[in-house]
Amino acid sequence: MYLRQKNCFEWLRRVRAAFRPIVSMAILAWLPGTSAIAADTPVSEYSVKAAIIYKIAKFVSWPTDAFSSRSAPLPVCLSDADPMGPALDGLAGKIVWGRPIAIKRLEEISTVQTDCKILFLSEASQASQMTLISDVANAPVLTIGDNRDFVDLGGIVTLQIEENRVQFAINVAASERAGLNISAQLLQLANIKAGVGPGQ
Repeated sequence: MYLRQKNCFEWLRRVRAAFRPIVSMAILAWLPGTSAIAADTPVSEYSVKAAIIYKIAKFVSWPTDAFSSRSAPLPVCLSDADPMGPALDGLAGKIVWGRPIAIKRLEEISTVQTDCKILFLSEASQASQMTLISDVANAPVLTIGDNRDFVDLGGIVTLQIEENRVQFAINVAASERAGLNISAQLLQLANIKAGVGPGQ
């Protein structure tokens, strides 16, 4: 387990230090259905973000009672209209902490707390971000967004690609409130936001 986390850590460090629009074959290999694509084939920003979300999940621990059983899937939720949908669909079936990822489209806000363990909210869903972040603030749900002020709104992780570089920030207070344990290795790579969010 330590070796796998170390390898993920090195991958995240390299990506954050210098992401290129032409993604290497090593990154492509982690995304289903891309093994036959040439190494010089451009990959969308959405695919890169999906790959990073998958790696970040490996550095996050959920409370044991957050799942119905040891074999229960890790549900990743997003809005049905979110443009990240097809990229996240590529993660379905991949394993995190012994659990297969299941991709779910949000239908009813009232079920987010129980149906989701990772909730992705892109800029396209900004209108409902505050409501959704507030609804899961005290639930074991890892909220991830891609707009600059996401962690300031109370989200846990924000991802951005600027000038071909991956940047991400973590709201430590929000992760603790959700009962999530984020690896110190991952925290070393991020811009840390402490005590940020509604009511802080």
